[in-house]
Amino acid sequence: MKNKKKCVLAYSGGLDTSAITIWLAQRGYEIHAVLVDVGQQEDLPVLAEKALRLGAKTAVIRDAKPEMCTTVIPYAIGLGATYEGNYRLGTALARPFIAAEQVRLAKALGGATLVHGATGKGNDQIRFEFAYRSLAPDYPVLAPWKCWELTGRKDMIEYLHAAGVEDEYALSKDFSLDENLWHLSVEGSELEDPEAFVDVSEVLRSVSGRFTAGPAADTAPQLVRVTFEGGFPVALDGRSTPLPEILARLNQYYRTADWAWDLVIENRFTGIKSRGLYINPAAKLLSTAVDALARCRLNKPTYDGYCELGRQYGTMLYRGEYFSDQRVMLEAAASAVLRHLSGEVTVHLSPRPYAARIDAPGAIFRKALSTFEKSDFSHQDAGGFIQLAWLSQVGQQFVEKPDGGIVETGWKTGSDLRVDQPLPAGGLVPAAV
Repeated sequence: MKNKKKCVLAYSGGLDTSAITIWLAQRGYEIHAVLVDVGQQEDLPVLAEKALRLGAKTAVIRDAKPEMCTTVIPYAIGLGATYEGNYRLGTALARPFIAAEQVRLAKALGGATLVHGATGKGNDQIRFEFAYRSLAPDYPVLAPWKCWELTGRKDMIEYLHAAGVEDEYALSKDFSLDENLWHLSVEGSELEDPEAFVDVSEVLRSVSGRFTAGPAADTAPQLVRVTFEGGFPVALDGRSTPLPEILARLNQYYRTADWAWDLVIENRFTGIKSRGLYINPAAKLLSTAVDALARCRLNKPTYDGYCELGRQYGTMLYRGEYFSDQRVMLEAAASAVLRHLSGEVTVHLSPRPYAARIDAPGAIFRKALSTFEKSDFSHQDAGGFIQLAWLSQVGQQFVEKPDGGIVETGWKTGSDLRVDQPLPAGGLVPAAV
């Protein structure tokens, strides 16, 4: 067939994108599959060969890990970014970089339709398509889940078998897994039902083969020293270590730890609620350490702003707004704060991560000031502080009602001057002109 329509497919090698490859081929597309390495433990060359076998004209492998580790992940760590407080991000970090590799390939081909395998229920469709619109607004987008007649796993398996694909796919799947260098997400099965009892230890055992190549939590060190420069981790246990190695080591060592996961009910951007188990030991350990630095180093208003930046950055990433002015603005603000966060934190991991020792040069938290022992602090100074703070923060007197409740009475006097406070000595008040 001449002049086939070109498309670039975000190909993972799983059931969905395998079925999509056949579906696209049957509709006359010239398929260019791109497998983006974001840290998933898959044999990507084997999966590339599979894409060619299914009908793709080309299948290329692109490595997005270096770019992720110099752009988004440092800010996710430095800000302790989360969505709704306990979702530490995962696929939200990776999807923009997969989409960017698709766009790069499509432009190299002289233009192509951009195809993804996300369903119409979740967030990933938004992350892909926001990125497409930002990077290649004139390129057409195709999401088969929004237009084909296949309705689920059973339909896709039958569709592949009818096309002569003999790969073994289980009709039922205990869990849906998505892995990158930041986390491992576990969804599906009983996690989909809030009324179902979830035994997290059983789920962890079922996925313990992921994040491998290191000792498990029961043999790994229970003390970890993390060195930060400008809010970003640069060393483990005193040894300078590249960020990808830091993440890999912590995720491998503590993948089975009792504290290494979050069971989260979240509000998807689409309005549908979901529940997932997110295994993210590196993220939890590093956020504990950097927060300890921030608490020692930043004053109250700055720390409050720092926490708000982490919340906004996490929400921005969750909603797929990476390629946006919002992200640029938040990172600029973050850089102004993170430059203060340098030092070393020793994290104790039993029973859960906590900052056991904090060495933060220039810290506001100083023993000489906070000690219960003798210091050069004048306790008498606190009296004036309380009086002025009360005037600005409260400024009104309250009395109890007869029934024991509280009623506001307003100002006790006609001015901010207390009645029992002496007036200035004569001669200090200017005479009326």
